[in-house]
Amino acid sequence: MQASSLSQEEARTALGRRLFYDADLSADGSMSCATCHNQKHAFAESNATHMGVTNEEGIRNVPSLANIKDFTTLTWLEQHISRLEDQFFTPLMGHDPVEMGMTSKAVLEQRVASDACYQKLFKQAFPDESGHITADTIAQAVSAFERTLVSNTSAWDRAQKEHHPLPLQAEEGASLFFKEKKCAACHSGFLLSDQKFYKLTSASSTAIRTPSLRNVAVTAPYLHDGSAPTLEAALQAHHAITLTPRQSEALVAFMQTLTDQTFLHNPAFGLPAEGCPL
Repeated sequence: MQASSLSQEEARTALGRRLFYDADLSADGSMSCATCHNQKHAFAESNATHMGVTNEEGIRNVPSLANIKDFTTLTWLEQHISRLEDQFFTPLMGHDPVEMGMTSKAVLEQRVASDACYQKLFKQAFPDESGHITADTIAQAVSAFERTLVSNTSAWDRAQKEHHPLPLQAEEGASLFFKEKKCAACHSGFLLSDQKFYKLTSASSTAIRTPSLRNVAVTAPYLHDGSAPTLEAALQAHHAITLTPRQSEALVAFMQTLTDQTFLHNPAFGLPAEGCPL
């Protein structure tokens, strides 16, 4: 589809995708949103935490953006950030820790507005604002793209829709997950997350949001600080649950069926083609 034939919503999503992959949104031009949110890792990444542009160590593991439109709270901690347009500015301009290091909204606006292609794309995506490039319209465009990141075609999804069993070990794991071990008490619903906040152990100082388990096999390492390198280690960190080696293997087999290969390889979510589409 030619960019000139896109609807306003499609144009806004296409613009947001371009911005999502643009390292010029960071202070030194070295880091884009996609630097930490990599499609092959379900828009998470493979590091425990990610260092920012000032070489300040990260604090928390990068969460997956799969199905982010369905989350009612958007951070690991209970900070009541519930809109993607608001959350956008946390990695972009936050100071605890510094991630992308953008110094101000004015600098962001100047950086984007200096690009002739963006001038054309914003006019198409935001005709009511005459294409005026502001920090808010930048955030709206990136958020529009992020809302398209829907993952719902894993082997487990297909098994539910087509009413056929998973492989035997994964079926055993599913039974443990949903029944005997009651993992689904917290990892529930479409997201496999109740979106509530818990302390993993009695010694934990901070309550952490239940992560979604969709595509969990490709988002290692695990937990909010990336301290569990494998799914087995993440299970062991749940001290309230006692597992035999066989049960642990079965649960891992089940969680591996939550990987959505279509989502991981959808070209509509990947790096856009070089050159201006207009």
